[in-house]
Amino acid sequence: MDGDNPDMDAIKGDVIPEHTRRVSGRKGSDNGLIELALVGHPHRYRVRIDSSGPVPRLVELHLVPGDDIAEIDPATIRAVPVRRLTKAAARFVSLTERGVGVAGDVYDATDLERPDHRSGRKLDDVHYRQVARLLLWAREIGEPPRDFVREQFKPVSVPTVDRWIAEAKRRKFLPRDWATSTSTSTEGSEIR
Repeated sequence: MDGDNPDMDAIKGDVIPEHTRRVSGRKGSDNGLIELALVGHPHRYRVRIDSSGPVPRLVELHLVPGDDIAEIDPATIRAVPVRRLTKAAARFVSLTERGVGVAGDVYDATDLERPDHRSGRKLDDVHYRQVARLLLWAREIGEPPRDFVREQFKPVSVPTVDRWIAEAKRRKFLPRDWATSTSTSTEGSEIR
C-alpha cells in the first residue's frame, strides 16, 4: 500500500479515513493502537495517544511498511507527521468510536436539549453553554478550540470568540482553567 487515495482533491499527507482502524485496546478508549494511512506515504502508522492532558499527545508510534521494499531510514523518521497522526487518532476515537457518526460530523448537545432554539445572534445561556461545549469538545478531539468555535459560528472573528469564552466563564458554563485542566470533571461549573 503506497497511501493512494481515490479522492482527487487529496494531497500528500492527508489521512485516508477508510484505512483508519483500531488494532488493539478497548473501543472508545485511548489505551490501544490506532492504525492510520496517509496519502503518498509508503508506510502505515500505528499510534497510541494519551488524552489525559489538556490536548492529546502521541505516546507510542510504530511504522508498518506498506510493502516489502519500503525502507525505514532517517529521512522516513524525519518525515513522520506527529501532530497530524495524533490529531487523526484523537478524532477517530472521539468521533467514530465514542459517538455515533463519522469524522467530520459535529455533535451539538444543544440541538437535543433545545431543538426549538435557532442559532442566530441571540446571546443567551443556551448560546454560552454551546460555546463551552464546543470548546471542550474541540480540545478533546485535538482541534484548535477557538478556530473550531469560529467554524461552527461562521462568520465570527477570534476576538468575538474570546469575548464569548470570557462570558461563558463569567456565567460559570466553562471552567476558568478549561484550556489547561487535566481533569475532565466540570466541578465548579454548571455545564449540563
